[in-house]
Amino acid sequence: MTDSFFDISTNRRRQAGVGLIEVLIAVLVFAVGVLGMAAMQISAKRTSYEATQRSMATSMARDILERIRSNPDNLNAYVTASAIGEGSLPTSGNCVSSACDPNDLAVYDLYDWSLSLVGNSEKSGTANVGGLLDSRACIANDSRTIWVAIAWKGVTEMTNPDPNEPPAAIADCGNSSGLYGTNNVNRRLLVMSTYVGDF
Repeated sequence: MTDSFFDISTNRRRQAGVGLIEVLIAVLVFAVGVLGMAAMQISAKRTSYEATQRSMATSMARDILERIRSNPDNLNAYVTASAIGEGSLPTSGNCVSSACDPNDLAVYDLYDWSLSLVGNSEKSGTANVGGLLDSRACIANDSRTIWVAIAWKGVTEMTNPDPNEPPAAIADCGNSSGLYGTNNVNRRLLVMSTYVGDF
């Protein structure tokens, strides 16, 4: 009787121990799953942010190209020797409330476009928050083919873009700003072009 009781008691203790180990393994598997879900959410947010920034850059490049196409006699007035965003913004009169000649219109277009590029339309206190992060823009005229490049800071490290098609000044837009990490690994670059006929 005593031996039989001892065997039953020992088996019960063994089963209780095995149950606890199963619970611990289940908790570990659940924790790993939760961490995986959190990592996936962070990755999705980064990807969404990058897509939003690229969409904004595309919209801004199209905007200035349409402005240039609307003022075809003053193409060189839109060309920028240094990246827009370096130092102070260009100044201009208001061509919305008063008439401007084509050259003044080009100056105003660059001024107004620069404000949207740095996010002046949305503010948090005194800081601009509506534009691209650390954006720089360059515009070149290559025999009436207008090139627009917009560089900005991405959140993940990638290879620094080096397009071959545009003029060198466009391909290097923002490269020397020092804003995009070592070897410009956070630099994003969008390049668009259009041909403007001589009317």
